[in-house]
Amino acid sequence: MARQALFGGEDPFRAKRKGLEGELDITPMIDCTFLLLIFFMVTSTMQSTADLDLPAAVNSIGVETDGAAIITLFAAQPQQPPRIVLGDVKGEESDLEGVRRYVSQAVADGKRKIVVKAEGDVSHKDVNEVARIIGGVEGTEFYIGVGDKPDD
Repeated sequence: MARQALFGGEDPFRAKRKGLEGELDITPMIDCTFLLLIFFMVTSTMQSTADLDLPAAVNSIGVETDGAAIITLFAAQPQQPPRIVLGDVKGEESDLEGVRRYVSQAVADGKRKIVVKAEGDVSHKDVNEVARIIGGVEGTEFYIGVGDKPDD
């Protein structure tokens, strides 16, 4: 009010507001963008990842196998389940239910550490199945046996 009285009328320092100019509605452009995104997601083909040659474990902390129960998986013929040996290489062959009994007995005997050794040709699915059974027994510590890569 004081400015109007001083300068007589409108405030010269206030920005003058022009009439509303035409606003651009971008909703249809956003719709088209999302439709294109969905189109490319549906029609694109996924490429499989390349097989990785994972390095051997060099800096891991070893587990004493003297106080551990060992389960060894040997590769079988293609499309066949692996041979499961309770203990190291010279143990008795078993099935998955035998693994559960073996691990339960090992925990009862005070062997909480369970080491699973698997040949390189054994599928991850089979190792995971054995690991799931071991995890179902209360009080176990699960380890996977690895070998050092030979020096070239």
